[in-house]
Formats: sequence, C-alpha cells, structure tokens
Amino acid sequence: MRIVLVFVFALAVLGCAKPEQECTVPEGESPDWIRVIRCDNDYALLVTERDDAIFARTATLNWLVDREDDNRVYFINSREWALHYLFADAYLNKPGLTPVGTQAEFNILNYRRENRRFLLGKVIRYLDQDLLTIEFSAGDTASAEMIIEGYQRVSAALHDGDALLYRPVSNDHEQMLDEISAQIPVIRTEDVFLGQSYQPLNSVVGYGTLQFRKVAELSGLPVGPTDIVVLDRVPNDISLVSGIITDEFQTPLSHVNLLSKNRGTPNMGLRDAFSDPDLRALEGQLVRLEVGTQEFTIEVAELAEAQSFWESMRPSEALVPQFDVSVDALQEIANMRLADSIRIGAKAANMGEMTQVQGTPIPLPEAAFAIPFSFYQRHLENNNLIPVIDALLADYDAGALTADEARARLFDLRWRIFVAPMDAADLEAVTTAMGARWPADTQLRFRSSTNVEDLAEFSGAGLYTSAGANPNEGSKKIADAIRVVWASAWNHQAFVEREFYRVVHEGVRMGVLVHPAFEDEEANGVAVTINEFASNRPAFFINSQIGEVSVTNPTGQAIPEQILYYTWYEEPEYEVITRSSLVALQENWPGGQGVLTEAELAELADLLERIHRHFRPLYPPREDFAMDVEFKLIEGRQLVIKQARPLASAR
Repeated sequence: MRIVLVFVFALAVLGCAKPEQECTVPEGESPDWIRVIRCDNDYALLVTERDDAIFARTATLNWLVDREDDNRVYFINSREWALHYLFADAYLNKPGLTPVGTQAEFNILNYRRENRRFLLGKVIRYLDQDLLTIEFSAGDTASAEMIIEGYQRVSAALHDGDALLYRPVSNDHEQMLDEISAQIPVIRTEDVFLGQSYQPLNSVVGYGTLQFRKVAELSGLPVGPTDIVVLDRVPNDISLVSGIITDEFQTPLSHVNLLSKNRGTPNMGLRDAFSDPDLRALEGQLVRLEVGTQEFTIEVAELAEAQSFWESMRPSEALVPQFDVSVDALQEIANMRLADSIRIGAKAANMGEMTQVQGTPIPLPEAAFAIPFSFYQRHLENNNLIPVIDALLADYDAGALTADEARARLFDLRWRIFVAPMDAADLEAVTTAMGARWPADTQLRFRSSTNVEDLAEFSGAGLYTSAGANPNEGSKKIADAIRVVWASAWNHQAFVEREFYRVVHEGVRMGVLVHPAFEDEEANGVAVTINEFASNRPAFFINSQIGEVSVTNPTGQAIPEQILYYTWYEEPEYEVITRSSLVALQENWPGGQGVLTEAELAELADLLERIHRHFRPLYPPREDFAMDVEFKLIEGRQLVIKQARPLASAR
C-alpha cells in the first residue's frame, strides 16, 4: 500500500477556473506580474509554495502598491521574484519617480520611512484553515493608515477580496490592532496556528516500522532505532527512533524536536494522527517517511533500501570518547574552558567558556563548580564496578543478551552505582565546597556533564539525568543526588543511542555540574541563534513561557510564545508566531502581551549575539552553525543563562 500526500496548490485548492470566472491571464501564459486577479487560475500562476514559510500548507503571493504612480497594484510572480526589490528594480525604475536604488536604499525607504514610494507585503492562503490573509513584513514600520490603505487596494484587486483578513506579525503591528480592526477585518496569529492540521518540525527522510504508541505506554512497550512511531501526544523524552509523528502539535524548540534534529530523524505533528485511517493501514509495516516543509509523504519501503539508509546514518568508524582522570579536585567553573570537557564534561565546560564572552559578563548561575571525572572513576574502582561494566559489554557484544535482558542488566548496573558508598573524602570535599558558597537551605541542582556530548558526530543531548538536593537534608541526600547522575551514564536510552552511533561505551565518563536551582522563576525559555525558517533572513528563534511551565516539553494546553527576533534590520524587529496562552490569564503582566518586555528581549538578543560570536570559532566550521541556549527570568526579572551548547544537526 502506498500513501502519498502531495501538496499541489492549484489542484487541491484552486482547481480549474470556474466557467463564470473571467481570468486576467490568457491560457498558456505565465506573466511576471498582473494588476488584477480575476480568477483562481490567475492566483495559481503567481504563488509560491515557499520552503521558508513558518506555517505549512500555505501559498504565498508578493504584492506591491506604487504610491507615486497612481497607486498601481502589482501582483508579482513570486516563484520568479522572491524579493520585492528584485521585481521593482527590473520593472519600476520610471522617469520622474523616486529611483528604486540599491537593495539597502530600497529596504530603508520602503519598509521604514513615512515618505516611502511603495507599500509591500504578501497575500497568503492557509489551506488547512481555509484563510486568505494580507501580511506586512515584521520589520515594516508602516502606520495603521498605510496598512489599511494597502489592505483596501489589494482586496479591491482580488476577485475574492471580501474574504481577505489582515494578520499582524510583529509586536508593533499588534499594538495598532484596535485602530486597524475598526476599519478592516483582522485575524490573530494564534487563531491561524490553532487551525493547522500539519506541522513539519524536522524536514528530512526516515525509514522504519510504523508503530502506534500512547505516551503512557512507552516504558512498557518500548520502541527502537528502526521504528517510526505515531504518538497520541508529545512525550517529555523518547529513545532513539527513526521518526516521530505526534497527534498533538509541538513547538520547534521542544525537547523532542531538538532530539530529532540532533539525530537527523523526521519529526512532524498531525492532528488526529493516532486515529488516521491511512496511517493505521500501514501499522506494523516498514515505511519511508519524508517530512516536507509543505507536506509529507509516507509509503511502504523495501528492507534493503531501509538497511542501506540506516547504515548511512551511522559513523563509519567507532567513536572513542576522550577523558582525563588526573584532575583530582573540584573545579571552579569560572576557571574552566571548552578544552576542559575531557575532565569535567561538555555541559560544565561550556558554562565555563561563557565566562570568557566579551562585553559585560554573561549572567550565569552563582558560584557554580564541577565534580570531575576522577570522582566517578574512583566510585567505580572503589566498589569493584568496572568488572560489572566489562561483563555487561562483553555479553552484549557477543549477542548473548536479548533486548529485555540488556535493559535488566543496565538497570542492575545503575542500581549498583547508586547504592555503592561514595568515597568519604570526595563527599566531604563536595559538602565543604557547597557550604563555602551558599546558605545551607539553598536548593541545588546536580547536572549531568559527560564526554559524549556535543561531539561533531554525536550530540548526546538529553540522554542523562539531573538531580536536586538541599544541604540541610544531610550528606546522604547530597551523595544520592551525585550517584543518580553518575548512574545515568548507563541509562537504557543513552546506551541504545550510543550503540547506534558506534560510541565506545568503555570511554564514557560522567562529571557533575553543581549550582543553585532556579526557584520562583518568572519565566523560562529556549533560543537558537539561527532562523531555521529562512536562512536569508538572519534571526534568533526565541521560545518562552511564564513561570516554570515547560517550553521544551509543553502540553497542548500551554502554548509557549514563539518569536523570530530579526538581526538584519536597521533596528531590532521581531515577528510573533504565537503568543503564550498563559499570559492572557495573568493580571498586570509586566511584558504586556509578551512573556518578556521589549527591554528584556533586547537584552536577551545581545546575550545571544555575543554567545554565538564567541563559540562559533571553537567548533568545526559550518554554514548553519548555531547555539542552543536555555535561559531563565528569575526573581526581580533578571535574565540568567542556564546552558549553551552548539545546536547539532545530524543532516
């Protein structure tokens, strides 16, 4: 059986021109522009199914109004002329009118000045929602009067202009909605987002056996690296799989999607996927899934093709983790650099590296320190656990263990690590360091930091466990927290994923990053220093939510704020993709409609820019290099950077 869901705008939505429709464009012609759209076919000839669209299943048409030439409307062939400037430069340099100029001159005048010659924007059809919108660029400083004028002239030139709705895309546009909505119909971004049925998250190809699982069943009915799984909702975490389809929509910076990007596996949301009859017809079969920016395809696959693909996803040679256990003292994070990852792990080393970012100091957790690999090594040696690890790996490599037996042996190893006594001197060193830094009632986080993270060939993100402890609870509680982290080096999910990527398990070492927990946080968020929607429009993609409600693992009832903060405009501008569903429930929220205030966003953007600039030379060069940054807004609305790591992408 083959299912192919192909996005063909002209056929799926517009169809053939209705007999009663008189078109502008004669049959067989393909103009660069027209001034009036009289039928569906006129529209279909000009639209682009853009790969850089924020929403899937859309068709985009660029339009331009020449205010110095009798307010002529131009609907532009947007497949041929992706930028308004290129079209204007080719056709609209007319005598007696303001010259089009260079691209920089054009952009400054026509997006940011009151005396602009052109009004510029897009008409977008949203197929899932059956909506037709007019939209201005996020960086466009057009007044309410200009927006209304653009709407009126464009709608008058469209045969279905009475269906046209204005969608504000920036905070500045939203601030004018009361004035604008009194004269033209509007729709908010949240309503567009909620109307989607297909959401591409990681647009790549994967092969696997199609399995259906409820998230609550994953622990009892596990899935593996050669499965593509359809889930009833978004899980907090998931082991290595060949692809993910969730019934519930995700956010692009959810933990599950970042894992998918790290692994190079397809990921998508599809409303009612869990009961979709076409997907159910393929249950238990080997399939090829391709997640596209506008549509997806899924079809039965051949085993040989799938095996070849799986092998191509793995490194050709074994990955041997590097480590140094000669450092036998707790390490001050302020003194650590990226090179110290072989002694304290990547997470701790990356935090140390942030202390070197130029400019004002990056706000980091107070007085953090790292427990080096040598403490973990001593714990294994003192408790005779290395032979246990060696025996497990020998049996696994010999094929002597079933999947269930391997899972049980890994659990046994973790339990042995947890219950084994911690070296008394090491525990004393940790408790002394904590007492010297923080009051005894300070809640602390003990975070995993390994030598098998942030490698060029293997991300290792999200595989290990962190723990908490309060010094007032005593040294046993502190030892328990440390041993939980150490034991997580042998989490089943981590073991399976390392095995797939040919990581040599014997070389794995676990460090611990220790710092105060973030209590009573006012907001939290994740940002990446790249615009994954459109590389030609540099931006930071910022997801945030109020309080402690998760951004990386959101539920469908708590939609986080999603913002594209552009870095290429004359002045900072950002596009609002969704607003937080929780902000509207708060009274007198300082950020207004947003999670962060304008000043806080600007401060965060500065931190992101400096972190990106500092880390880029430290990692292998790649055009799509970006940093994945987690941040908190703590009491007093102070921004703190919790973590920064390179955003890995296997493909």
